[in-house]
Amino acid sequence: MVDRTYVEKAAHSGVRKLSLLQTDPGRYLTRSILAGMYLSIVLFTFWCLTYNLHDVSFGKVIASAFFGVGLTIIVFTNTELFTSNNMYLAVSSAEGQTSWGQALFLWVVCYFGNLIGALIVAGLLYGAGSLNELPLDHALYTGAAHKVHQAASVIFFKGILANWVVCLAVRLAMRCKDDAAKILILVLVVFIFLYLGFEHSIANMGTFSMSLLGHGQITLSEALYNLAFCTMGNIVGGVVLLALPFAYINPVENTPPQ
Repeated sequence: MVDRTYVEKAAHSGVRKLSLLQTDPGRYLTRSILAGMYLSIVLFTFWCLTYNLHDVSFGKVIASAFFGVGLTIIVFTNTELFTSNNMYLAVSSAEGQTSWGQALFLWVVCYFGNLIGALIVAGLLYGAGSLNELPLDHALYTGAAHKVHQAASVIFFKGILANWVVCLAVRLAMRCKDDAAKILILVLVVFIFLYLGFEHSIANMGTFSMSLLGHGQITLSEALYNLAFCTMGNIVGGVVLLALPFAYINPVENTPPQ
């Protein structure tokens, strides 16, 4: 079974990630921080495109399509993103190659590494004056406010949908032999969750950090409120809607008796 090969590949990736965390935690944390940085700088560009192209036909399409560059950079630089790791470690745990406790431990480390990366980029943008230059009605600030003022259940379900789509993009990219095809599939599939306005916890870390350091009207408690429900939704989306079905429908083939 061809797809069984990719289940094993995903499980091996989960084992390899855990091994790196256990044997060289500093290197693993650095990879997590870099992923948060890469995604956050792309995110800032996304919000600027959203604002600048607001009155342009297909402006939202262009901005949403650009966001896939963030996941592409993370995949190609072999850095560590919490949301895609929900899939990898869930597959390796479902396959019995890692434990669910180990998966949770890695997710926590990766999550806070991504947060550090988001804070670093927000701080750099603040130091560069880029955040202070934004008008009060900038898409970054209005977008952050919209995110934190949603009902908890809405944030949770949007979080499920977001990481279902993100992990689907990663799963499909695993099948691509050509780098150009991999980039195309990552950009096109990630476009879905951005265009539809779903909630991605690591992207939200960047949005909230920039808004809090700039002229945004949200509070830290409102940001944490969103992240709590969004993160839970992301885990459900990556694990329950993608990783577990992926492993279940592609079981180990039984070798017929000789």
